[in-house]
Amino acid sequence: MHGLPHITLDTTLAELYSRGCPEAQGGKIAKALFVASSEVAPTTKFARNRKFLYQDPTFSSTPNDSSLEQQREVRRSILIGYLSLVPQRDAFATGNMPVVLFGSDESGSSARSQKEAEMTMSVLTEGQRPNLMFFPGPKEVRMEDCGIDTLAVKMPLDDLEGLPHVVGVETHYFLNSKAALCTSGLPSPKSTLIEIHWYSPSSSVCCRVCASRQQASSIPSTCTGPRITWLRTQIAQTLSRLSAHPTPFVLKTQQGFGGGGTYFVSTPSDLRSLSTLLENRILPKLYTQVHAGNAHLHPASLVVSEMVREPVGNWGLTFFVTRAGEAVFLAATRQVVNESQLWVESYISYPAQDGLRAKFKGIMRQIGVWLSGYEYYGPCGADILETTAAHQGNSYQPVLQIVDLNVRLCGSHVLGLMRGHFSRRRGLHEGSIFSVTVRMRREGFLARFADEFGKGEMVIVSWYEDEEAGVSSGNVVVGAADEGGLRRKIRMIRDVCAAAERNPEFKVML
Repeated sequence: MHGLPHITLDTTLAELYSRGCPEAQGGKIAKALFVASSEVAPTTKFARNRKFLYQDPTFSSTPNDSSLEQQREVRRSILIGYLSLVPQRDAFATGNMPVVLFGSDESGSSARSQKEAEMTMSVLTEGQRPNLMFFPGPKEVRMEDCGIDTLAVKMPLDDLEGLPHVVGVETHYFLNSKAALCTSGLPSPKSTLIEIHWYSPSSSVCCRVCASRQQASSIPSTCTGPRITWLRTQIAQTLSRLSAHPTPFVLKTQQGFGGGGTYFVSTPSDLRSLSTLLENRILPKLYTQVHAGNAHLHPASLVVSEMVREPVGNWGLTFFVTRAGEAVFLAATRQVVNESQLWVESYISYPAQDGLRAKFKGIMRQIGVWLSGYEYYGPCGADILETTAAHQGNSYQPVLQIVDLNVRLCGSHVLGLMRGHFSRRRGLHEGSIFSVTVRMRREGFLARFADEFGKGEMVIVSWYEDEEAGVSSGNVVVGAADEGGLRRKIRMIRDVCAAAERNPEFKVML
């Protein structure tokens, strides 16, 4: 963009794929960036996943009998977040390679989303800008017309399954499951699996109520056939096993992400509240979506894990796994979550990265070898909790446990690629990435922080202007000389966003 310094990343996904998989040089890999949903279809061209099930925050929070207005709001939030903001943020790190993106049903909204993505990428140096390819939906992707040989998807999508993938689709889905980590043998909290008995009878052969509601996301409570009997039996067995489990523990659904599908149980009161939520909302929806086409993937399994006590560090590790199984360290960031355990922001200390590389070398190598056994290569992230040191001989060693494994591009990935931009060239040794929502257009936001953007201290890595709601949403990366300066800068940004919300003169987007 005019007047903004160009960003040169330390490396990019394109370069990592090139170095990590030299035998694939003859083929062209395209990164397909989106977040899949099993809750609603964000557009008429982008269907909700029915085979590869996911449990994001909208899955967990949306009532089974949600109104049309509730469904519309969920659809809108998924459209903005899953098809625009997250793909833009991820595309910023891809480098010079094809990137497949998807638009909305509305021509104006789709054009605006495309324009926003192009504006975001324009601050990158020309040789590191991705080749953005926009499609109305997954079924419209014509790889041969675009010179693409294989897709490297962020996460498996039903409507892309028939196309060539870098990693087998069902394998990729399994690797991102909580059961995969539970059974991997990698350092992680002790866990047990709760499985359901296969799947319910088909709605078409159950009863009149079910036959008339075959597209429903859960078995109707008014069902008079075998499906409701099966469902009640499965739920009762699940709740019985949970009630027998000693507290504290953590319950996770098989494919939860973004804070969705994770529940912390510390007291009997927590367990009662969770049991009510599971019985009335989560399990009816989750168990109903298992069918003959996906039962072999065990998409409705639950994982019960021991709670890690008194962690002294909450780390987000990002790295790239080569085809040979080598794990290439990118960054270790500190993660901040809110009271609902949803990601808020990530912090990075660039001077500390060399020491952190050594600290996580062993566990990172273990993950790389394990993933290589499934022929996976590509970006990866791991959420790691560090507990007080264990005594070994005359020295103390930290105990590192993987609490989540994200075999895909992660939200903090770009932070690890900006050490040169922030620390080496500008003396900004601390950095953070976080989301903003503000009643300003991109131009107004840039003007409000013109000095910071002009010096390269702030970078927009995704942006979307919601004309209907009159707000903009985005992801911003910020650098500062020290941790105190970083916190002050973040507070200043959040204060501006809050003031724009309170002040009547900002009610019309600037």
